[in-house]
Amino acid sequence: MAFRSTWVAGALVPAMLVLLSLPTQLRAQNVQETLYDVVRISTQASVDVDNDLMVVILVVQEEDKDASSLANKVNATMTWALDSLESFEAIAVRSRNYQTFPTYGPTNKRQLIGWTAKQSIELETDDFAAAGKAIQTLQERLQVQSINLSVKPATRERAADLLIDNALNSFKDRAALVQRNLNSGGFRILELDISTTRGAPTPQHSRVLGVDLYSSRAVESAPAIAAGSSTVQVQVQGRIQLD
Repeated sequence: MAFRSTWVAGALVPAMLVLLSLPTQLRAQNVQETLYDVVRISTQASVDVDNDLMVVILVVQEEDKDASSLANKVNATMTWALDSLESFEAIAVRSRNYQTFPTYGPTNKRQLIGWTAKQSIELETDDFAAAGKAIQTLQERLQVQSINLSVKPATRERAADLLIDNALNSFKDRAALVQRNLNSGGFRILELDISTTRGAPTPQHSRVLGVDLYSSRAVESAPAIAAGSSTVQVQVQGRIQLD
């Protein structure tokens, strides 16, 4: 038993020394290394990409003294619109908000004279020709509220991947320029941040489209739609340390 007690005591001494040394090691690790000759660099690359996605919002709005009759009018028009769009396989259709609100008299704002209801429908497609024909059909009973053109996410990602390569090469070229100008033997990259931005969807006005956005009468021909383009941009920011 005496031998065992001595062995345990001997084993405790180095273990306690290790534990006592841990706080010092942790404090040393927490002290940040002081960096010298650090330069922050920013570059960017951009490209105009043809818009290949269209989102159209059309709305039906009706008024009636009777709320139930009003609902029937709106529902009938929306059913007609959905039925009319069944042949357009390239167009994704989504029903949107349905709103009902009271209508008051022109002189007495407290006099309830009826109700107004409206509902919108959203069309999304990359087939602009089909969209034009669908708009032409639906304008017989609905109004065009907005038409927005943008770049599909997959198209934007492909463009961004190419831009990242260009932006990184530009970053390295600029870093080498700084290195040469400051007579440094070389540099190393400390950190990089890559971000992608894109332009907002392009709103299409009636003059550009050749279509009256607020007309509810039958349209004799499909609107002429100018696709336009959106800008995709990649920015690279980072820090380098000169040797």
